[in-house]
Amino acid sequence: MEVLVQDFFHFLKKNIFVLLLFANFTIFSQSNFRLPHGKKSDKIRFELANNLIIIPIVLNGVELSFILDTGVGSTIIFSADNKESLELKNASKIYLRGLGEDQSVEAIKSLDNVLQIGDAISTNHTVFLVFDESINFSPRMGFPIHGIIGYDFFKDFILEIDYVKKYIRINTPNRYVYKKCDKCYQTPIDFGKQNKRPLVRAKYKTKNGLLDIRLLLDSGSGSSLWLFESSEKGIKVPDKSFTDFLGKGFNGDIYGQRSKVGELHIGDFVLKDVTAAFPDSQYIQGISLDKREGSLGGNVLRRFNLIIDYPNQKISFKKNNFFQKPFHYNMSGLTIQHVGFNAIVPLGSDDKNTVGNKSAEKNRVYLGLNRVVNEKTLQLSNYFILRPKYEISDVRSESPADLAGLKKGDIILEVNGKKAYQYKLSQLNDLFYFEEGKRIKMKIDRLGVQLKYTFFLKKVI
Repeated sequence: MEVLVQDFFHFLKKNIFVLLLFANFTIFSQSNFRLPHGKKSDKIRFELANNLIIIPIVLNGVELSFILDTGVGSTIIFSADNKESLELKNASKIYLRGLGEDQSVEAIKSLDNVLQIGDAISTNHTVFLVFDESINFSPRMGFPIHGIIGYDFFKDFILEIDYVKKYIRINTPNRYVYKKCDKCYQTPIDFGKQNKRPLVRAKYKTKNGLLDIRLLLDSGSGSSLWLFESSEKGIKVPDKSFTDFLGKGFNGDIYGQRSKVGELHIGDFVLKDVTAAFPDSQYIQGISLDKREGSLGGNVLRRFNLIIDYPNQKISFKKNNFFQKPFHYNMSGLTIQHVGFNAIVPLGSDDKNTVGNKSAEKNRVYLGLNRVVNEKTLQLSNYFILRPKYEISDVRSESPADLAGLKKGDIILEVNGKKAYQYKLSQLNDLFYFEEGKRIKMKIDRLGVQLKYTFFLKKVI
């Protein structure tokens, strides 16, 4: 995953977490996944959030949620909240370095773990636990994310990824047969020598015509396209651009320019007006620019159904129902994150219909204040409904929200007359992307004072 960015799909297009693992020993592990004897494939359902694929895994008997990330070599845990029972085996301390300007971060390398994805099991899996609390996807996603997995899983299977139906089919390589597909584009994946990071070729339109580029295949980035400026190769920021925070690496914040490229060509497929980020050169000094010119992220990949074949070093693209969706930047200027829950006793004006409501029952948390009267009748005073709490974590300078007066740290109470807790985080962020000129009315809490603001969405490019 090229950069642990805060730009997931419709919400911050700024998270591409560039992960570079450096140590004074070889990190390549010998972990192998296998399906049960006689089984040639398995189907796994996933969640698609902010352009990222979230899969369930089981690590040493503990259920976790991981991002499936072609851009990362090793299996990494960066959050184990509420997972006190998780035990890592044969652990030793190491240090990791990544993008940014700070120093290395402390981590734990653990050997011989048991990791299961669907029916596929690795019984000698190596994982890395990172202690940097700032590396946490969960507030940006609205639900727990515990880690990332990439090459360690991809190398053992041929994976069919259906972004529309939200499933992955994992196939044993020696028993997989490709179907004829006249509307597919198949191209090699280049790993280089002893490299876990897959590169693919594409073209993008510049003033001087189409330019060939090599891109890191990065499903762990919610962005569309990252390009590295190079006068020698003819890669430069388009005239229309704006300065922005692009994301956070292991070693600090990453800044650069955001713009759009007129066309991105993947084989015969042509994507129009694609959002692109150009990081400032000081933040990409750890990247070997003679091998690639950028990264291809989830906001492009989701527009295709893919067959990713690491064993045979190739990938197939077939456009899906997302292909024609336009590329937009956030037109509000707001970055919103989930910051916990408010606990509400369900006897207020908003909760008169919660008694006997099965969906409401699922949201109630017993706090142990009293005992249940009997198996069928509950004292509602013993229960609270947990409602998500959303906070403005960043306001882009000179954006509509900024000019209206909204500030970092404001707690969102209502949006367009609807209680904030009635939105999923992804739904809340979707409001800011697709309809220029749309009016947004917000009620917020600022240090205990309720305030109302109105602004209109405006394209930044």
